[in-house]
Order: sequence, then structure tokens, then C-alpha cells
Amino acid sequence: MKQEVLARTIIETMLNKALRDIERDPDRSIRNLIDLGINFAKGRFQQEFLHVLQEMMKNEQSAYYTLVKNVVSDTDHRRLMTIGMNIGFQACTVGATLIRDNEERLHFNIPWIYQVNFGEKGLPCEDLDKLIRQGKELGTFIYLLNADGSIGEEHISILKKHNDCAFILLVTAEKILGNLMDRLESTCNCLILVEDGSELMAEAADELKKHEFLYGIYLRCSRDAEERYFKSEYLEQITDTGASFCVLMPEDQFSFEEDMLRKEKTAQIRGQQEYPFILVDYTSDVQRIDRVISNDSCAVAFDSEGYVYTDTGKWQGSPYNIRCKDLRNILENVTKK
Repeated sequence: MKQEVLARTIIETMLNKALRDIERDPDRSIRNLIDLGINFAKGRFQQEFLHVLQEMMKNEQSAYYTLVKNVVSDTDHRRLMTIGMNIGFQACTVGATLIRDNEERLHFNIPWIYQVNFGEKGLPCEDLDKLIRQGKELGTFIYLLNADGSIGEEHISILKKHNDCAFILLVTAEKILGNLMDRLESTCNCLILVEDGSELMAEAADELKKHEFLYGIYLRCSRDAEERYFKSEYLEQITDTGASFCVLMPEDQFSFEEDMLRKEKTAQIRGQQEYPFILVDYTSDVQRIDRVISNDSCAVAFDSEGYVYTDTGKWQGSPYNIRCKDLRNILENVTKK
């Protein structure tokens, strides 16, 4: 544990300097930051990701240079540092090692991210806290939270309590323009994704910029309409919002089936580097990262009642409910190797 704290402190110090350098000399400093990351990266996913990024940055016309400049200039550096360290170090280094060790010892698969319903109509706070606490023990430090109902101080307190985690919060533009920003103001470990389709999207984006949050857009993709999401007109609209990410989610919240066309199109657009945001196909990218971390693909979610979902669907009964059983007991049943 002491070694982890020391390593984190050293990396944070160097990242703080790198962020200041990017503000002064962006292009050169971005390349130096990637080189620094490669030198420190221990995990397989980090190494693979950074080498791909290094290759991309050889293209001096890459829109990702603009993306990095925008993120560094528009995002509170405390938030940027916390989210970056919680994902890059805590999840992809410390957590990934824990996941591999625990999978070998316990003989079941452990996901690197959990999807959970969050808020007044979501999983009750005490059960969410239990899930996160037990998830961290097994190696998971990233949680995708689908906002369901109002989000009160009791929900925000869980995010603050688990300050070594990264939370990806899916919300509507209406929530952003309500009182949510004031409640989230003191948090540093949240990446916010706003649901596309609202006439209030531009206002919500302005509000997120004003509060200096790292943010993106997400949308539920129907197969009938997904072609439009890859057209230049739509991608330019995303660019206009200033979003750093555009995440394509399945139409059914608890579906883990990969859409091959969506997967291929997403990879193609990312490779072209024409837009200053990262396009993500949630289903295929989550499973790809999981395979890099621990060889097997594993996707797990919990609904508002606490029942677990995997690629085989919903598991019924108290043995599969986080409100009734410990996370380890549930995974022993649903992700057994």
C-alpha cells in the first residue's frame, strides 16, 4: 500500500507539471506526456492504449491535439487530475492487478466497470455503497451510474466517500440545468455524460463548461437509426457542444450484445482523427478493455431492485441480488470460469 501511495504521488507531481506545460507549449507537451505515460504504464491496457495514442499523435493534423488542449484549458485541473489518476492508476494499474489475481484465486470473472441505476429511483444508497466497497476489494474502481429520479445529497456523499473511484454519471440536460451542478461542485471524481436529443443540450454544455467539469454526450442507439450517428452532420453537431466524448449506448440499458457495424464504424471514425472528441461504442469497447485486462470478456450491471444482469440476461432470485448477497457470492454464480 505504501508503494502505491508513493507511486501515485510521484505520478501526480509529474502530471501537474505536464498540465502546466501543455498550456504553454501544447503540441510538444502532449507528445511528451504520452511518452511519460508509456514509461510509467504497467498494465497491458495502458501500454496498448498509449502506444496507439503515440502513433496517432504522429499526425500533426490530428483533431485529438485540439481535444487535449480543450480539456486542459476548460476543465478544473483538480478534477482532471483526480479522474485521470483514478482511471489510469487506481483502476488500470492497482485495480487491474487485483482483478487478475482475484480471478486466478477465486475462479470467476470480475468486470473492470459496473453499470448501476443511481438516484432516488435507483439502487438504495446503502446497497450502492456496499457494491462499490466490495467491488473495490475485488479490483473494480470505475462505475457507470444511470441517473434515475432526483439525485440528492445522500447520493453525492457516496461519490465523495469513494474518492479513489471514477464515476461516469449519465444524466439529462434538464438535470444539469436544475440544481445538480451545485450539488456536484465539490466532487472531483465524476465524468458527466449528458443524454442527447434535448433542445436544452447547448445550455447544458455551457453550464458544464462554466463549472469546469469533464463532460461528454451519450445516446441510446436503435439499429434502425444508427447510420445517422456516423454522418458528418451529426458528428459536427457533437463538436459544437464542446463535448470530449460521445458514447453510443445500446437501446436496451441491460443489453451486452455487440453490434459489429457500430463497432467497426466507431473504430474507423476514431482512426480518422477528424473530430476533437472520442467516439465510444460502449458495449464493444467495455468488453475489449476487459479482454485486455484479464483475457475473458465480462459485463455486469445491477438494476434499481438490486438484481444482476450479465450477457445471458437478468438473474432472478435473492442469490443474485446485491441487497441480499455479497458481491463475491453473486459473481461466483454468474461469472464462474
